[in-house]
Amino acid sequence: MSNEERKILEVRSDSGELLLKLRVIVKNESVPEQQKKSESRVEKKGGNGNNGNGGPQEFMTDAQKRYLFRLLAGEGIEGEAAYDELKKAFGVDDLKKVTKQEASQEIERRLAGQKGGDSHAQA
Repeated sequence: MSNEERKILEVRSDSGELLLKLRVIVKNESVPEQQKKSESRVEKKGGNGNNGNGGPQEFMTDAQKRYLFRLLAGEGIEGEAAYDELKKAFGVDDLKKVTKQEASQEIERRLAGQKGGDSHAQA
């Protein structure tokens, strides 16, 4: 029996038009303890920093991080190579430094790239 689950995610417009159909294979693997600790620190840091505009800075959520890793896996990039790819994309040495907004923009950019269009990509 396989340790993976196949799911399909559909994104539709308000009128019901199919915009994106994403097939995902979820592998049921245990997450190393080191990674669990790292992810929980990212969640706890949300809202404690300062973004330079006087307001709180919220860091990338675990859900955003997981989604980015799934998108990378769909591109054939997994494991340590995926961490390196994201650190390079965000220009950081630690993913804990990535904000929610930056993560959202990267997700949108990668989804637009997978669709083959760049109408939603940001310059």
